[in-house]
Amino acid sequence: MKPNKRFTADEDCLYVNIFAPSNATPESKLPVMYFIQGGGFQSLSNANFNGSDLARFGNMLVVQVNYRVGPYGFLQSKEVEAGASMNNGLKDQIQGLKWLKQHAAAFGGNPDQMVAVGDSAGATSVAMLLAAFGDNDPGLIKGAIMESVSVATVRTLEQGQEQYNCLTNATGCNQQADSLACLRSLNATALQTEDCQFNPNLDGDLVKAPTLQRFAEGKYLKVPNIAGTCTDEGTKNVPQDTDTIEDAFKNMNNQATQSLSNASLALLKETYLDKPEPVFPESGKLWRQLANAHGDYRAHCITKMLQDAMVRDGVKTFNYRYGPLDEEQEAQGFGAYHTVELNGVFGPNNTDGAPPKSYSTTNAPIVPLTQAYWASFVHTLDPNAAKIQANLPEWKAWTVDGKQRLLFQNNTGTMEGMPAAQQDNCAMLAPMIPFIETPASEAQKASVELKRVSGAATAPSSNLGMGGMMPGGQMSTESGMSKGGKGNGTKHGGGEGGGGKGGGKGGMGQRNGTNSTPPTVPPFSSATRTDYGVSGVLSALIVVCVGQFLLA
Repeated sequence: MKPNKRFTADEDCLYVNIFAPSNATPESKLPVMYFIQGGGFQSLSNANFNGSDLARFGNMLVVQVNYRVGPYGFLQSKEVEAGASMNNGLKDQIQGLKWLKQHAAAFGGNPDQMVAVGDSAGATSVAMLLAAFGDNDPGLIKGAIMESVSVATVRTLEQGQEQYNCLTNATGCNQQADSLACLRSLNATALQTEDCQFNPNLDGDLVKAPTLQRFAEGKYLKVPNIAGTCTDEGTKNVPQDTDTIEDAFKNMNNQATQSLSNASLALLKETYLDKPEPVFPESGKLWRQLANAHGDYRAHCITKMLQDAMVRDGVKTFNYRYGPLDEEQEAQGFGAYHTVELNGVFGPNNTDGAPPKSYSTTNAPIVPLTQAYWASFVHTLDPNAAKIQANLPEWKAWTVDGKQRLLFQNNTGTMEGMPAAQQDNCAMLAPMIPFIETPASEAQKASVELKRVSGAATAPSSNLGMGGMMPGGQMSTESGMSKGGKGNGTKHGGGEGGGGKGGGKGGMGQRNGTNSTPPTVPPFSSATRTDYGVSGVLSALIVVCVGQFLLA
C-alpha cells in the first residue's frame, strides 16, 4: 500500500454514496445495486465513481460502499486477534448492506431487492460474501454480479503474522513493547508502505475456508448471478517488460506460491509462452504470452470453476466475455483489459481512470447495451426479462454442457461457447489454482504436477478442479504452510486483487437461487436515454461508521 496521487486518502472513509432518480419517493420501491469497488484490498476510490447515469438509465438506486483497506481493513496477527478485530473491510461491506436494509426505502429503494455487484477485488468480495452467507443467510441480497472475479491469497493466523511483522518493521513499531499500540498511534500516511500486502484472512468466523473450497462443497448462498471476464484480463496485471522465460516462470510460480514443479512450468511454457504473439512498443517479447496465462489462471478459469459449481447445484448463472475493440488499446497491446467493462456499466468518464476513447465514439452503443443487461438483472434477477432496450439479443444461462457466454463486441451482444481449448487449459490448471488462494506449505512447494487435458469441454470434472485439496476434501491450511510474501492478486486502482467475505443469519429465496415470488419491475424513468449528463439525479452521502477501528 502506498500513496496514490489520483485521490486523497483519509482514514475517515466509511461512507456510502447513494444515487437515485430525481422522481424517486419512499413509495417507489426501486431495486438497489450495491456496488463494491475493487482496488486489491489496498486502495479505494469510490469518490471518483459517478453512479448518476446508471441510476437514471436503469431506474434504480446505485449505492457505492466504502470499506477499510490495507492494514485498517485486513491486518492479521496474534496481537490483532487479542486486542482488536480482523477482516474489518469485509465487516464494513456487510454493515453497509445492513444499513441499506433498514434505510433504502427512504431514498426510494426496495430493501427486499438488493443485488451485490463488484469488480475485481470487489467481485471477489461478492463471491466470498456468498460463501460466508452459505451457513447463515442474513437475507440481505437477492442476487449478485461479479465482474472479473478472482481469489485472494487467504492466510491462517500464523501465516498472517508475517504481514503484521512486515508493517511493524516498516514503521519501527517492532522496537516497541506494545507494537499494536504503536501502530494505533500512527497516522494513515505513516502506515502506507508498498512493501506489505494485506488481504482477507482465514478467521474461522467470516472466512471459514477458501472460496473455491466453499463452492466446491456447495456451501455458499445460492442466488441468481452474473459472472464474467474481460478478454485480456492479464495485460495490465503482469510486468509489461517480461522478456525472458525465467522472468515469466518467476511470475507464474509466485502466483502459485512456489507450488509448481519444473515439469509443470515446462508445460505452461509449451501451452502459453511458446505461442507466437505480436511484440508491442515498450513491451517485452513474452508480455502478451504471460498475460494470456495470467488471464486464464487468475480470472477466466476461476470464473468457470465457480459457475460450474453453481450450475451443478441448480443456480441460474450467466457468463460474459467483455471484448469491445478499441483501436488505441489494441495498438498498445492492452486489448479489452482488466475492469474495462466498468466504462460500459457506469458510462465513460464516470469511473476512476480514463476510459478508452472509443467508448465516446465508435463504441458508444456498448454503454446502453451493457447498462440495459445490468439494470434488467438488478430489477428481475434475469438480464433479459426487463426489456429495458429494444431488440436486445437473448443472454442464455451458463450450462454444464454448453458453457455459453455473451460476447460484448461490435456494439452488440452475441452468444458464443467457451472455446474447447480454453476449457482444456482450465482443466490443466486446476491443480495449480487452489495454491493461488491458499499458500503452499514447505512440503507442497514444487510438488504440483500439471497434466495436459483433452476433452474437458464435454466431460466436466466432478470435483470442479479442486486439484489442491487434501484427501477427504479439505483444503490444506495447516500451520506449517509457507507464510509467503506479498501474496497474489490482480492489480486494480493501484492495488493487487483478492477477495472478502462476511456472515450473518436469516433466509431468502429457494435453494435453486430463484425467488418465491418474482419481483415487480417499476416503470423506467429514462429507458431509452443514452446521453451522459448528471441532471435529474439525486446524489446523497450517508455516513456508515461501523465496527471497531483497528488502528484508531
